Amino acid sequence: MNYLAHLALSYPKEGLVVGNFIGDHIRNKDLPTFSKEIQEGIAMHRSIDAFTDKHEVTVQLRKLFFATHRHMARVLIDVFYDHFLTAHFNAYHQMSLSTFISKVHPILQKHQEVLPYSAQRYLAGMISQNWLAKYQTQKGIAHILQKMATRSGLTALEDGADSLRIHYDELQEGFNAFYPELLLHCECIKKRESA
Repeated sequence: MNYLAHLALSYPKEGLVVGNFIGDHIRNKDLPTFSKEIQEGIAMHRSIDAFTDKHEVTVQLRKLFFATHRHMARVLIDVFYDHFLTAHFNAYHQMSLSTFISKVHPILQKHQEVLPYSAQRYLAGMISQNWLAKYQTQKGIAHILQKMATRSGLTALEDGADSLRIHYDELQEGFNAFYPELLLHCECIKKRESA
């Protein structure tokens, strides 16, 4: 999953939110420098990624893009899942997307000093350019993928929005089958950590 789902699935526990946000920015050797709660968030981030990558719906959807995008199909699916999450956000998370964004940005800003530098830069861009809200539209997805392609040099992402448009209905159906199972997976993680 991409950033929106990671944040939504870990909310409202601040440590989980921060850990999920920085999960891709942290090496194992740096884990001891973070609080227990943030370490749990990083572990949750990795569990979400593993669950998503191995899920049969995700595996099948990636095949739609493998011929044109090869290993970037995984990145595209993550971004597309976030797009569909915005369309159904209040059904899965009992608040509007705009309300959620207004609550999660301050949590991340409050903990900014513990974020790795790369995550601090990402947070600044995410807030100033309102990236989480941009997931709502296909135009916004195209903008995000072009930014990702420019930043990372992964030019295969540039035309990814075309694949979203072409396979829209199939992707939405896949998301609707997959996301409730991911929610249950994350609820189990939260219950274990609360025990």
